[in-house]
Amino acid sequence: MLAGMWICIRCHTEFPEFTGGAEANLDSFGLHFMCPVCGRRNRLRSLGEDREGFLRLEQIDEPE
Repeated sequence: MLAGMWICIRCHTEFPEFTGGAEANLDSFGLHFMCPVCGRRNRLRSLGEDREGFLRLEQIDEPE
């Protein structure tokens, strides 16, 4: 997976991080983004902050 790119594990649509196409969310089940194309929940995890203080997120699930 390309750095800075999330891919829906169901429909394989690609989303650059933080562009508004797929938005990171946090709820009682953890970090995730909902695919705006097919509605699939895709898990994320926090990698902490980068040098500029921005939160870095990584997709946990790999597309099949």
